[in-house]
Order: sequence, then structure tokens, then C-alpha cells
Amino acid sequence: MPDLHTQPSTPIPHRHSPLARAGLACFVFLVVYASLYPFAGWTDTGVSPFAYLSAPLPRYNTVFDVVTNVWGYMPLGMLTVLALHPRITGWRAVLIGLVAGLLLSGAMEAIQTYLPTRVSSNVDLATNTLGALLGAIVMLPFSARLIDRGGLRRLRRRWFEPHATFAILLLLLWPFAQIFPQEFLFSMGGVIRSIVLDPSPDAFLTSVINSWFPELFDWHDRLQAHPEALQRQELLEALITACSWIGTGLLATVAMRRGAPLLRLLAALLASALLLKAGATLLQFPLAGAWDWLSSGARFGLVVGSLVLVLLVRLPRWLRGALAMTLLIALILLSNVLPPSPYSWVSAQSWRLGRFVHFNSLSQWIGWLWPFLGLGYLAWRAEQTQLERRANRPAD
Repeated sequence: MPDLHTQPSTPIPHRHSPLARAGLACFVFLVVYASLYPFAGWTDTGVSPFAYLSAPLPRYNTVFDVVTNVWGYMPLGMLTVLALHPRITGWRAVLIGLVAGLLLSGAMEAIQTYLPTRVSSNVDLATNTLGALLGAIVMLPFSARLIDRGGLRRLRRRWFEPHATFAILLLLLWPFAQIFPQEFLFSMGGVIRSIVLDPSPDAFLTSVINSWFPELFDWHDRLQAHPEALQRQELLEALITACSWIGTGLLATVAMRRGAPLLRLLAALLASALLLKAGATLLQFPLAGAWDWLSSGARFGLVVGSLVLVLLVRLPRWLRGALAMTLLIALILLSNVLPPSPYSWVSAQSWRLGRFVHFNSLSQWIGWLWPFLGLGYLAWRAEQTQLERRANRPAD
């Protein structure tokens, strides 16, 4: 029998990270969207798109702008280093991260020359490139630990299913989908009414739901005339909040393994969404309360939804997936056919004038599309489950 103590240790295999590569692609898309929004008013003024490189330094830059530009591009450098591993490592990966930041920021500044609402700036190019460089340097000593032998990789394999990359990306985006003021807390998927059917809800869906629940729409018209209408509004907000939170939580559990700490991960997901929304509100309106959006109806929906979610996580995976799909479909229907809150329009209009005006529409789009992406993942997961069962079924 060979001596195990004298044999050389098995080298740790080098692995790549599909999550890092998918995250890099998503981040580049977000940067392009935020840089070129609102994608309208394109005008050729005869100025070279690279004239900003030799232009005088702008006088309107503030410390806040500089810090935001640096921080905004640091994830690009970090994700570039992680996405290149293990094919390219070390300072070569840092150099590529620097070049990626330079090219992406330079392209965005050049294209902004044709947008009257945007201003190309050599300071923005320099600070964005610096941010990408700093992000790559910060991530350099941790790339191998995170991907090859890091604790995060072990936790990912221990807590999530092998093909849960898309679900993880959805869960990471979910807190950001709550930043923009919705009609009600966690009210997502309202893209149909806001774009296609604006300004009125869909007549067919409205009539169907109104026939089932004839008093559901009365609260909006009688809100100020009757005090009980306010209670109806709170119950409606609690319904939407609970429906959205339970559906999201069940979607998360579908992507998790049996041994994962489901309740702790769900609590962390909910806490991150609430804190991020509070922080964004405080940055937009420093004089306003960071928690004003957390109404009594929203709090009631969160409490009831969390209690129900604790009970539902014990159900079989296929049943959790079916319930998640049902709740997300119900969320989309309610978000598109229910009358808007009388205070939501004022909040949204004020929000558009905040400090992050070019990111506001992006966060709104994430909230609009998230339930549809979640439904797509759940449908794909159900199909994969059926294929696995057929493959494991003994042949006749």
C-alpha cells in the first residue's frame, strides 16, 4: 500500500467563473444604458467626438461627481480581473482592466457628443479609468482565492444548484429594482401600463378583475371622502407587497440546495433591499425621511409575507416553483391594472429630478422587467426538471 504521506499533494485546479463573466456583461450593459440615457435627441453639431480630450477642464465638476465616477467604474475593473481568470492573471489582468475602463469610458464620452442632454468630459474619462484601475488592483490578490479555492465559491456550490447563475444574478438585481419609487412597495412589472397602455390600465384585464373583485377599485375614488378607503389602500399595498416578496423568496429557494440556510439568505436579501432603498432615498432627498416609503400597509405586507414564506419553504421544490410563478403572474397583473396611488406620481416626478437622474430610469426598467425574467427562469427550471426525470426514468 503506498504511503499517502509521501505522495505529492494534488494541485488545486484552476477554474473559471461563469457568474463573473455574466456579471461583467451585465455591468457593461448598465454602464452603456446609464451613459446614453435617454437615447433621444441625437444631433450632429459638427464637433469631433474626440474633441473633449483636448478641451479645457470643466469648471462644474464637484467632489461628489469625481468620487461617483471613480466608484462607478471600480466594479468594471474587479469583474474584468475575475472574468479573465484563469486564462489571464496577475498584472496583465490589471492592465486589461485599465484598458477596458479607458475604452468603455472613452467610447461613452465620444458618443455623448451627439446627445444634447449629456456633456463629454476628459475629467470623467480620467476618473472612470482610474476607478477601473483601482478596482482591478483591489481584486488582484483575491481572484484566485475567490474562484479557485475561495470561501465564496465553496458557499456558492454548497448553497446553490449548479445551473443557478442566472437566478443569482436576478437575486443580486432584486434590491436595485426597489430603488425607484413604485406604485406600492415591491410593486414590479408595471411596464405594460407605463409604456404600452399608458395612461389607462388595460380595459379587458381591468374588467375581468373588477368582475371578480368588484370593490377592489373603489378605494381610489373614495380615498379622501371616506376614511375606510385609506384602510383599503393599506390592505391593497399589503397584498401587493406580500405577493411580490413571497414570489421572490420562493424563486430564490428554487435555486438553492436543501442544505442551504434558506431563512438567513432570505433575511439578508430582504434587508439589503430595504437598506438600499432607504440609502438611495436619503441621497436623493437628504431632508426627507429615509423610511417614509415604508407605510403601514407595506410593513403589514412584509410581516405577513415573511411569516407565510417561512411556512412555504418546507414545501417540495416543484410546488415552490409553481407557487412562485403564480405569485409573479399575479404581481404583474395587479401592477398593470390597479389604479395608481394618488401620491406615487408626485414621488416619481420629484425622484427624476434627483442627483442620480441618469440612473433613475435604469432602476425603473429593472423593476419593470424583473418579474418577467423571474418567470423565464422558473419556466426554464421546470423544463430542466422534467428532462432530468425523463432521463432518469428506467427504460421499458
